Amino acid sequence: MKKRYEPIPGDVIRGKWTGHMWRVEREIGRGANGIVYLVTGAIGQAALKFADSASVASETNTLKSLERVRGTSPGPFFIEADDAEKEGRIYPFYIMEYISGPMLHTFMINKKKEWAFVLLIRLLDFLGPLHQASKIMGDLKPENFIVADSSHKIRAVDMGGITKQGRSVKEYTSLYDRAAWQAGTRKAEPSYDLFAVAVLTAALVEKKRTQEALGDVEKLAGIIDSSPVLCLAGPVLKKAIRSEYHDAQLMKKDLLYCITGKKTPTRKRKPKKSSKKWVVFAGAFAIIFVMFLLH
Repeated sequence: MKKRYEPIPGDVIRGKWTGHMWRVEREIGRGANGIVYLVTGAIGQAALKFADSASVASETNTLKSLERVRGTSPGPFFIEADDAEKEGRIYPFYIMEYISGPMLHTFMINKKKEWAFVLLIRLLDFLGPLHQASKIMGDLKPENFIVADSSHKIRAVDMGGITKQGRSVKEYTSLYDRAAWQAGTRKAEPSYDLFAVAVLTAALVEKKRTQEALGDVEKLAGIIDSSPVLCLAGPVLKKAIRSEYHDAQLMKKDLLYCITGKKTPTRKRKPKKSSKKWVVFAGAFAIIFVMFLLH
């Protein structure tokens, strides 16, 4: 990317094509492919991201394509794309919904460590519809997600790493990257994201130990076994870091079995008639579990 234009709070950015004016409030994030700012315009607050033209086109197309799964809150709504002109240079940008709330690692501050399982459940709810739409999150790290409201719904705030299934993951962070752990490839498939979400959960509970284990997945399995919190979901987390899960909802179901103290169900037998009762029980337990954490 050519030299970046980095406005300061108070600067006004005028869209070259729309003429819309956006006042910069503050920087709210930056990554390898762009910088995001909180801005205010005629519609109120929004997020503005400067990136190269290829990234702007790719990310805006991704946001538009995810509109059909908005009910699962995959990410910010796309508003518009434009260019800013500064000293003879053109700087592409796009405007998206501003989502307020703490990032996952910030949310966990002063929370009981068991809250990591609540976030894991929410992340699996996020990933299920995304995978059904043949998309992989790819760069699945705490900084890319926000706990958006009192229901603890998770929204993604950076969709730049989303990759079509079957291709190679285009953006990743080493700690959550399956290849960096020497535990598989970077092929964009559900098991890649489910590996990452298990590592993310481990890092929310045992950050330092997880970071020190990078590259040794069996050492990570040992951390899961030895952690008083992580061991509660040990079988599920270890199965995920060995890329044995290919379905987010199946992983969620097994997680609920695990944290209730029940063994995960066998896949060879047909579901018993009582399975519907179990679904109700698991849902009730999840509510009780959250209430326990709240207090």
